This record gives sequence, C-alpha cells and structure tokens, in this order.
Amino acid sequence: MLSIYYEDYLTVADLKEYEYCPAIPWINRNLGYVTEATPSMDLGKARASREFKVRVAEELSLPKPYRVEVPVVSRRLRVRGVVDLVAGDRRLAVVEVKAFRRRRDRARHFRVQLAAYALLANESLGPVRHAILYLGGDVVRLDVTRDLLVEAESKIRRLWEVVESEKPPVVRQPPGKCLYCWYRRVCPVSSF
Repeated sequence: MLSIYYEDYLTVADLKEYEYCPAIPWINRNLGYVTEATPSMDLGKARASREFKVRVAEELSLPKPYRVEVPVVSRRLRVRGVVDLVAGDRRLAVVEVKAFRRRRDRARHFRVQLAAYALLANESLGPVRHAILYLGGDVVRLDVTRDLLVEAESKIRRLWEVVESEKPPVVRQPPGKCLYCWYRRVCPVSSF
C-alpha cells in the first residue's frame, strides 16, 4: 500500500485543481509552490467530520456498509486519492462530501473530482455504480458509465501532460477569477 504515496503519483485533488485552473497543478509541481488552506477550507474540513459523512450516507439512504475516507489508487494512471465515503458491498457508491452549498455552475471541478474517485474506486475496490456529490445538502448524482470513466481517464492523462511540461499551460481565465486566486503572485499565466 505504501507504493501509492510515491512522488511520481498525482492526486485527485490535483485533477480538481486542474479543472478549476490548469495553471495550479503546474505551479505546484514545477515551482514547488503550494498555498496554505484557506479559513473556509479549514471550516469545511471541520464540519465534514467522519460522523457528518455517515449522517450524509444515512440521509441519502445508501446501502451499508459505509466506509469513510477510503484510499483509492490507479497504479496504471499513477493517481491516488482518498474518497470521502464508499457505500455498499458489491455495487458501490462513492460520495464526495462538501460541507457548504455551491452554485451548480461553479461546481464543475467537484464533478470531475467525483468522476476520478469513481474511476479509482472502480479499479481498486470493485464495480462502482453511482457517484454522488453532496454540496451542503444539495445532491448531484452521476451514473457511473463507461463514458464517465473514459472522460475521467482522459482528463487525468491531460493533467499528466500539463504537469510534465516545462512550459506552463495556456490559460484563459476571467480576470476576476485571477484577482481572488491565492496563486496569482507566482502564476506565470495570470490574467491579472
């Protein structure tokens, strides 16, 4: 199990950041710059405790057993992560729990994160049928189809291409997004 922590692995969080802005994982990997957790991130982690995640599983009427904070890995793709919740025995459901509500149009990077967890859980735990994004009470359900898994794998491969490149990715973000980004002071492609 230790092999999933080798430095030549990316994380599902890297993929989530890539979907939010492709420059972030490039900066992390190539410049060695990683920001501290924001106060809202710390608050979200505190609220989304193990007990909270079990309550979410019960609220969603998911099949038991519930496993919380489960390591998943794809050695083939060199990606690892820890999924918030895995429910069921033979036909699994993976759940990514966010303590706070977000507008659905601003949650695309979380859906990509969820799809990647489904892919990794499918490879390391068994067949995943459903993936659920819990956004502070709002629920997004995804059927885990071949297309969803292929898309997640494709995004992981693109992420590897970006972080292994010596040049930063071409990024076109709205200036307002860069204005509030913690990486803007070191970002070689910032719009601000």
